[in-house]
Amino acid sequence: MAQNRQNQFIKRKKELERKRKAKEKMERRQEKKKRKNETSEDMPENQTENLPSENASA
Repeated sequence: MAQNRQNQFIKRKKELERKRKAKEKMERRQEKKKRKNETSEDMPENQTENLPSENASA
C-alpha cells in the first residue's frame, strides 16, 4: 500500500509541475502578444504604411 501512495504522490507532483510550466508559458505568450499590440497602437497610422516590407527589392 505504501508504494502505491508514493507513486500517486510522484504522479501528482509531476502533474502539478506540468501545470505550472504550462501556465508560465501561457503568460509569456500573452505578454508577448500584449507588447506587440501596444507597440502597434503607439505608432501613428502613417508610419505603419512607411515600414519596410519583406519584399522591398521587388
